[in-house]
Amino acid sequence: MSLGHLRPLSFGEILDGAFVLYRRHLRTLFATAVIPTIPIVLFWVVVGLSLSGGMSGLDRLGSIATYVLTPYSIAAMVIAWGALMSQVSQAYLGGEVSVGAGYRVALRRSLSLFVAFVISYVLFVLGLVLLIVPGVIAMIMLFSVWQAVVIEGKGPLAAISRSRQLARGAWKRIFGLTVVSMIIAFMPSILGTTTMIWVYGMETFNDPIMEIASDLGWAYIAMNLLSSLLSALTYPYFAAVMVLLYYDRRVRTEALDLEMATDRLAGPVPV
Repeated sequence: MSLGHLRPLSFGEILDGAFVLYRRHLRTLFATAVIPTIPIVLFWVVVGLSLSGGMSGLDRLGSIATYVLTPYSIAAMVIAWGALMSQVSQAYLGGEVSVGAGYRVALRRSLSLFVAFVISYVLFVLGLVLLIVPGVIAMIMLFSVWQAVVIEGKGPLAAISRSRQLARGAWKRIFGLTVVSMIIAFMPSILGTTTMIWVYGMETFNDPIMEIASDLGWAYIAMNLLSSLLSALTYPYFAAVMVLLYYDRRVRTEALDLEMATDRLAGPVPV
């Protein structure tokens, strides 16, 4: 995809176009998404090798994961998500895509990304508490906050305002694409984890209690490893859909395709 494809897209074209970009740049996008999971994978392996004490050891493992991994996972997710947004945008506009370039953009915008994430998360959770519907509305209105920060270089509050502007008049479309792409992107991870739970449950059903505890510990570790790897494989597709939806809204509301085509024809401004 390149500037020649920068035009209004149908619902299906956004999903198909995102898959084309995802498949074409799979190695780069997967590497970008998997890099933050490497410390997590190492953590689970090291802790798993030293796990002892049956169920009490499993309880300690859960506590360690909560206090150690949660802050890191959030920070890594924010940076990786910003890098993916930058890469997909470059790919869609016909630019060069690389892991390093994506992370450089995300790190330069890291403070704005973190603040935007916190504000968006709080608004979304508050909306869910208020009988769910306001949470769905918040999700729709905030659909392009990340894109506005990474692609347009806006600050957190300006990005939220920008996202509300682009969402105006397209709530059903944004909701539909978000839900469908989330199902496509997150279902493999859910199915993989569910399958592993079922397999380990069958294997440990008749084991002595201490063996069950040991198996559960390793199952807990394996499920987290599998979930991390599958997420790194599928999340880039969700990012691609969100970027294409962002550009589609800009084309429809701002004639971005005509503006960029005019700029290309005009060429560089004489000094």
